[in-house]
Amino acid sequence: MGEHIISGLQQYVQWVESLRALPEKDASMPYADGKWSPKEILMHMAEWDRFTLEERLPYMKDSSKVGEVLTDIPFNAFNAEAARKAKELTFDEIRIYAVDMRSRLLSDLAQLEEEQWDAPIRIGEFTITTRQYFADFIEHDKHHKMQIDSLQVI
Repeated sequence: MGEHIISGLQQYVQWVESLRALPEKDASMPYADGKWSPKEILMHMAEWDRFTLEERLPYMKDSSKVGEVLTDIPFNAFNAEAARKAKELTFDEIRIYAVDMRSRLLSDLAQLEEEQWDAPIRIGEFTITTRQYFADFIEHDKHHKMQIDSLQVI
């Protein structure tokens, strides 16, 4: 089943909780010149969780929708909007939101049947399975975790 994927996605929640000690000042500073701050990175990740929960997962769960082509979204505009939202919230608010979005996503994923994990979904020109989609999420989590962790020792 998708236990390996779910376990990998749950590790993100534990990591986000560990960021509780990161001071607001540090969370608001870019991790490197010209890069996002931890606040912006975490909001970016939380917004992808929200988008997936609302816009992608319903198709993954509904076998009657297999074969439908989902519209790809403009990544740069989506990410820029997430970064903009991050400036309006505290790091603690973003951290709580990030945990909430991932927890909701995990709750829905736990309801998937085995065959749903390997059902193809089409996004734009690409075809991917639900399992592959969320394996990519785990890699995305690791990528951004390294960026934030480069600022501190957790």
